[in-house]
Amino acid sequence: MELFSVENPPIMLEDLKEFEAALGLSLPEDYKAHLLAYNGAGLKSTEVFFGYMDDGINLYYFHPIKYGNSLQSGKRDYLPEKYICIGCILGGYLAMSLDEQTYASIYSYYSEVELEYLASSFTEFVDGLIDYE
Repeated sequence: MELFSVENPPIMLEDLKEFEAALGLSLPEDYKAHLLAYNGAGLKSTEVFFGYMDDGINLYYFHPIKYGNSLQSGKRDYLPEKYICIGCILGGYLAMSLDEQTYASIYSYYSEVELEYLASSFTEFVDGLIDYE
């Protein structure tokens, strides 16, 4: 079952290259493939969780590269250097590390609370999503 829906106009490889150049960092290949397919993504269900419904992370959407609530405008106030906000969850946000030590790891965070590790890659995070609807 497909979890994601296209919510924004598509982007091209050149858009990704421009974004990476502006960041001065390289995005993981699996995440770039997702962005090229969806440019962020909405969800087809409101009951998509990473983990169990009772204590898991309820995913709302992934930020696009361009258009709408883009990665450039994502919630970055509390993130360490070389981390980007890639999406929204119930009461918080998703972050991806672009730091050499933890490259591609996915974290949740809420306001000034520390990052909570979720997965070692974007693919691992997506593979862990469950639609309880």
